Amino acid sequence: MRRIPSIAGFAAAVVLVPVIVFAQQQIGQEGSISGKVLGRDGKPLQGAAVRIENTSVNQIDEVKTNKNGGYNITGLLQGKYKVTLIVDGHAAMVRGETTGDDIYVVTGQEQTVNFDMRKAPATPPPDVAPLSANKGKVDKKASDEMRAAFAAGMAALKAQNYDEAIKQFQLASEKDPSQAAVFGNLGLAFLRSKKYGDAVEPFRKSIALNPADAGAHASLSLALMESGKIDEARQEVDEVAKLDPSKAGQGYFNVGAILLEQGKSKEGVDLFKKAIEVDPKYAASYYQLGVAYFGSADTIPAAIPMLEKYLELDPNGRDAEAAKQLLAAAKAAAPASKK
Repeated sequence: MRRIPSIAGFAAAVVLVPVIVFAQQQIGQEGSISGKVLGRDGKPLQGAAVRIENTSVNQIDEVKTNKNGGYNITGLLQGKYKVTLIVDGHAAMVRGETTGDDIYVVTGQEQTVNFDMRKAPATPPPDVAPLSANKGKVDKKASDEMRAAFAAGMAALKAQNYDEAIKQFQLASEKDPSQAAVFGNLGLAFLRSKKYGDAVEPFRKSIALNPADAGAHASLSLALMESGKIDEARQEVDEVAKLDPSKAGQGYFNVGAILLEQGKSKEGVDLFKKAIEVDPKYAASYYQLGVAYFGSADTIPAAIPMLEKYLELDPNGRDAEAAKQLLAAAKAAAPASKK
């Protein structure tokens, strides 16, 4: 029978330290709303006002329909909106207030909201007052200030000027503390500047405002990991798996790599298996699982299919050469199959 210690020593010599990898993406940028308005005669209605309001903050925009009855408003932060068609100073039709008629602006996407006056009441409901021009100006001013700071923060983030990005996102959060995108990108700026502890709270605020944002949960998990809060990081990855399994493989891999570095090989193995379960094409998980199996003579044979799968998925990857050497060593160490 072959002696395993020399093989284990060989493995230790070629295995690279696990590297945590992650995709840093800008969170919750901007979307838009557009549509077309038809008059009571069924023809495009020119000059009608369309007011778009974020239902949770003082963000308000207004635009006039063109000669084709069309309108478009861009630069809207992610969130739920109410869209009002205004004719002769009154709210003729409203969208986004009733169940089943939700209007939600999603990052980088355009929502379509159309109006057909043929379906509107003959006269505005008595409890709907004419629009207040002064209120619109006040709301728009606050909205413009917040979005100006947000845009400046995004530009600074893109330019890798993280201190300036932090400053601008903090200003935007003061102008409007109800925007998930503002806090999400503030956390991202802290994360990229390696101020991991400072990143945790903005990400938590972003998630409180938009619990379904898998990207924010993933970023929070990384900030928690880098802050040494491994159990909390694992909980956030579990949330990612519920919301968007395609993002969870990387998260489980990251936590597993940390545990492996801490000498908790069993816990690391469990998480690499979980990473493969939610994302079977995430190559790095197979490599690290193969590495973990080299920790015991009894599990070395189990490393073979893991290393083979890694090389199949990423034949020219960062760990390809190490994987080939480990695979050869594992096959040499594995006992001959019984016939």
